[in-house]
Amino acid sequence: MQTAGVNTLRAHIETSGDSYASISVLQEVPRMPEGSKELRPHRMAVGLYDLKEGALVRRKSIEADIAGAKTAIAQLAGEKIADLVLLNDHDLSYGKIRFDERSITTLQNHLGDIQDPLSRALCWSATWDMLRDGELSASDYVPMVIKALTGESDVAIVSMTLIQLETAVELFASESNRIRLRRVVADGVEGLFNTSAPGSDLQLQYARAFASRAVTTEQTDRVRGALNGEVKGLTIDADLRWHFLNTLVERGLATVADIDAELVIDNTANGQRYASFARAALPDATVKSKSFDSVIKDDLSNHIQLSTIQGIQRPTQRDLLAPFVSRYFDIVREVWDSQSHEIAKNVAAGLYPTYITTQHTLELTQNWLTGVGADAPSGLRRVMAENRDAMARALNAQACDAR
Repeated sequence: MQTAGVNTLRAHIETSGDSYASISVLQEVPRMPEGSKELRPHRMAVGLYDLKEGALVRRKSIEADIAGAKTAIAQLAGEKIADLVLLNDHDLSYGKIRFDERSITTLQNHLGDIQDPLSRALCWSATWDMLRDGELSASDYVPMVIKALTGESDVAIVSMTLIQLETAVELFASESNRIRLRRVVADGVEGLFNTSAPGSDLQLQYARAFASRAVTTEQTDRVRGALNGEVKGLTIDADLRWHFLNTLVERGLATVADIDAELVIDNTANGQRYASFARAALPDATVKSKSFDSVIKDDLSNHIQLSTIQGIQRPTQRDLLAPFVSRYFDIVREVWDSQSHEIAKNVAAGLYPTYITTQHTLELTQNWLTGVGADAPSGLRRVMAENRDAMARALNAQACDAR
């Protein structure tokens, strides 16, 4: 690949009765960089998958050379309509793949039932990419993923998917759906935690995720019980204790005294970082203001500063973060010019008002880039451009979810 950007590939399907009249691969130019015109050649396979006794299994896979805007896969004409059509089957090429409506419906109920691990991983990746690009709503993505995780045994996929679930809810769900989807995730992950094998890697993953996503009083009580060692098979080391405690701190269910007591137990470099996170995560406007001042003015180490920023930026505390939007744009250039690169980058990227996901925030970012930041150092402009693009992506995804 000698040019920038990723092509998007879609299946164009025409049917005749219960069979395909034709299947073609449509190729689109990259969305980014703007003005891209490249339609690249691809060697890829198109796979047909059928549901058999609850499992999605490959029936047929045809390799073909894809070129130009439309390429017909003649060998699939006349085949019986499949439950899933998977472009780039066997992962032979590089591009964004999209699904037709029938395939999306199948994946909503059977993503976790795809028997081939590589095919399943491709579908995990493609559905996430569709969510990010505003082609699949968070309201469809979240329950699909929760259901699919039930049968997923690959710890790496589970770990990444749990992170993506948080992003799906907190950044890509519309404001009107966010609270409902938080509960869907909390209940779903709790169920996965309940059924995970004691002492397993999956139990650890689901324990951490459940603590992060707990919503109800009953769920936060379970988090406290886990902190106290009440979960069979779950080894509570120092890192996990801090994680459980900090999820309680964020919800106003633990105090500064609790943080200080934990730091007595684990007064290590990691313990200091976790404590800095916790103190900034307290749901209090004065705490947020002092923490904001600290990360831009005090002589903090890189790790302590970053942990404090992460504690400030809690997605469930949007109301507390709103007052800092204008202030961020006022100070970001000064911080960049006066602080070391790492410290300044932590502020520029980490304190950006990611969770104040509004058109106004996007406009402020663009106005900064074309106004006071027009002559800013290239490194800062690059961070701000990435912030702008991420905000635009989130707003696009939220608009999809609101439809």
